[in-house]
Amino acid sequence: MTAIARFEVIPVHDGSLAEDIAQAVDALEDFDVSYELTPTDTVVEADAVEEVFAAVQAAHEAVAGDRVITSLEIDEYRASDQNAEERVESVASALGREPKRLA
Repeated sequence: MTAIARFEVIPVHDGSLAEDIAQAVDALEDFDVSYELTPTDTVVEADAVEEVFAAVQAAHEAVAGDRVITSLEIDEYRASDQNAEERVESVASALGREPKRLA
């Protein structure tokens, strides 16, 4: 089984969010997950969905402040162990090139 998720932690305040998001991302280090930060969210992957939930909860709780919004989307593929990288490679193969464009 593989659980792949995307989540975003949004501290609600004026100014830069970088320090708050860094705290959220740093909290993931305590869990058995792989992750990748993107410009708009974080993708996290684990063998068990429980580990994903725990990691995202820790990321949410790591952000100080009066108001924090966290959005989570999980894809738990129970019949397969296909990981995130393999999914991207599958699309690249169908596309015939890297699914990326740098302008």
